[in-house]
Amino acid sequence: MYHRLKKLMEENSNNILFLCGAGISLDAPASLPTVNKFICDVLKESGISNETIDRVYNQFGKMNYRFESLVDQIRKNCDADLLLTKLFDSSSFNKIHHFLSLMLRKGSSIITTNFDNCIENACYFENYEFSNRFVYNGVDLSNDEKPLSNVLIKIHGSQPIVKEITGELVITIKALAKTEGAFKSFPNWRKYLLNLISNKIVVVMGYSCSDDFDIVPLLAESKPKEVVWLNFDYNNFMPIFTDDISNIKIKELSKNIPILYYNGRLIPFLLEWSKQASFCLCEGEHKKQFTVKEYIFQLYKTQVEKYVLCNEIFLSYGLYDEVIILGDNLQLRLQKIKSEFRLKNYQYVIDQSREIMESDTPPKILLEILYYLSSALYYKCDYKEAIEIAKKCVLIGWRMKDMDFYLNSLINYASMQYVYASTLSCKDEQENILKHVQKIYHIVKNRAEGINIEAKANALWGLGDLERYMGNSYKALELLQEALAVLQKIGNVYAINQLESIIKEVKFKIKET
Repeated sequence: MYHRLKKLMEENSNNILFLCGAGISLDAPASLPTVNKFICDVLKESGISNETIDRVYNQFGKMNYRFESLVDQIRKNCDADLLLTKLFDSSSFNKIHHFLSLMLRKGSSIITTNFDNCIENACYFENYEFSNRFVYNGVDLSNDEKPLSNVLIKIHGSQPIVKEITGELVITIKALAKTEGAFKSFPNWRKYLLNLISNKIVVVMGYSCSDDFDIVPLLAESKPKEVVWLNFDYNNFMPIFTDDISNIKIKELSKNIPILYYNGRLIPFLLEWSKQASFCLCEGEHKKQFTVKEYIFQLYKTQVEKYVLCNEIFLSYGLYDEVIILGDNLQLRLQKIKSEFRLKNYQYVIDQSREIMESDTPPKILLEILYYLSSALYYKCDYKEAIEIAKKCVLIGWRMKDMDFYLNSLINYASMQYVYASTLSCKDEQENILKHVQKIYHIVKNRAEGINIEAKANALWGLGDLERYMGNSYKALELLQEALAVLQKIGNVYAINQLESIIKEVKFKIKET
């Protein structure tokens, strides 16, 4: 089907929309790192052994927490101003960016999930003053009419250009929560993107289809004329059509929209296209960029600070036995408690938590210690003390106006109350507690919308558990599967494994009846 690509080259540029991801910025001189390279370089610069780095590397491609979840933790514990975002920007551009800038000038539109300004750099090189550039910044678009061609959309935010104030980058789960459900919280953004995609030929480049919360469901709902998906494959000099789509998410998406999927190198194809369009591709100058080595040197002055960063990576990739503890540092001890909790070593969690609570502990760490202590006591069936501590967590979270911690603690407290109620012999008392728990789950589900995706998933899980307890297996299954879908998007393997086991039991019960 190479003739279809030739036909694409002859298409009116106004009818083409490019959807681009991180893959377009890998080539020199942009040379922006992938997430995987960033992770490995951080570990290397922090003095972690090659053997351990190999273990992390082997986790890539498997179900793990999303990178945005890791960034949330890094911002919380290591890098409050997210200096790491500088690693994903460049003051230069490569041939792909240059091609896109020229196609933009001819009337094509571009949607990119990238924060870098490489496309803009290529436009400046051509002395092209683009006027239709729309950047997501955490608020909705104005409702005035906007053009449907010759548009550059930075859908996950952007590094600032000249005289531009830094906006919100969708690089954390907290930011991603706002765009959940194909931008349903931003009706003007949603409407505009759907109109922009409608009846266009969408050419996808360097994009992995991993944005389950916003772009992917938006594409599934949109009505493009067709989608030409160019997947990089070094083995094919030019893109070759295939029915065998290896990426499961793209395969699922192809059930909703027409996708022509090609494997091959991108640059030779774009060079051929540029000849047809009568322009010559070039690249920017090789300029010095901010490196991981500089990032570590500037922000992580001590070995303890480096280990805190590395431990967040180990926790994110499920390597709980690699979590490092050094001396009596409270942050490292807390990370060790988290890892041992996930390894189900609850007595260790209880003993260490009690010991830390006896010392002069900063409020932020004390909060998390209380959370894990209550959870460990719950798993050791000491329900009364677990509930008492969980309730304390809820009150502290509310007083501190920490909405994330408050919602997570409220879920924890409700779940413990639910299990405790199931052990009671007094039906009236049991019924009152379960009604209270159900109310809490609904409160969390509603308040977590656009704020805390994981709390929302856990509220759905809790509601499913209640329906299961009351014998409503079909309703329980519906809620539990909805919760599972969200947790899978986040990549919380620990919770996914637990929930999948429960769903299996519910399905078995339905089958028996």
